[in-house]
Order: sequence, then structure tokens, then C-alpha cells
Amino acid sequence: MLIKVYLAGDISRVDRWRSRVMKACRDLPIEWYCPVDTIDYRPKQLAKANAQNLVFLDCDLAKVDKADVVFAYIRECDSRHSGTSAEIGYAYKAGKMVILVNDMQSDLECKYGFIKRLVGYRYFRSLTRGIDFLQEFVAEMHYRPQE
Repeated sequence: MLIKVYLAGDISRVDRWRSRVMKACRDLPIEWYCPVDTIDYRPKQLAKANAQNLVFLDCDLAKVDKADVVFAYIRECDSRHSGTSAEIGYAYKAGKMVILVNDMQSDLECKYGFIKRLVGYRYFRSLTRGIDFLQEFVAEMHYRPQE
């Protein structure tokens, strides 16, 4: 059985954090969903895409619907994380498990206190710790005691 994981967070050309998460979990039975699967990041295409944000929103929420777990990453970057926050709220309302990583400095981290309360103990201050939790969760879901 594959665990379906949606990777919510900023979209950056510079730091492809999603690949880091997927690489760390490559030996686990996970099916990945990402908002960036079909986005063309060339400047003209991205400008056109931003004008059609509602299409992306519908596609992203459909992917959240398919997922068992939403792994969300909030970090210091040029994003306001409004889309990520919306995905977290949507996933929470749908009863999905949400793992939230927020490694911003303390003065910025507090801006996301509301969504921090939604995820409870599945809140981490480093990407590494969030990945560790995801790995442990998936491994536990596939634990088979010796018969």
C-alpha cells in the first residue's frame, strides 16, 4: 500500500526542497503529489499562470483530496505562503494528517501560529526533523510484526 503525500510549500527555482524530501524517502512506499508537476516556470508562462491562479488552486486542492498526508514547508523566501496556508486549512478540514515544518526566525515564525495550532505535535522547526517524522510514520504504517 502506497502512502500518498502532497508536498505543500513555496515554489522556487533556486532551492528545490521537494526533491530533498523525496530523495530522503526514496526507499519508502510513497506516492508523491506536488503543485509544481505541470507548471512551466519560464517568465512569460509564469506570468500567464499567475493570471489563472484559480486553475492552479483547483488542481492543488484535488491533489490534497487524493493525499493521505500533507507535508507542508514554510520558510523564509519571497512567498507569503498564502497558498500553503490555504492548503493546510483545506487538508485539516478534510481530516488529512498535516506535517508542518516552519524554520523561519522566531520573529517571523509567530505569523503562522494559527496553522501551527491546527497541526499540534506534528510541527517541526527544521526540514530534517519533519522528514524524520514522515519517514517514521510511513515505516510504522508498513510495520508487520513477525508472525
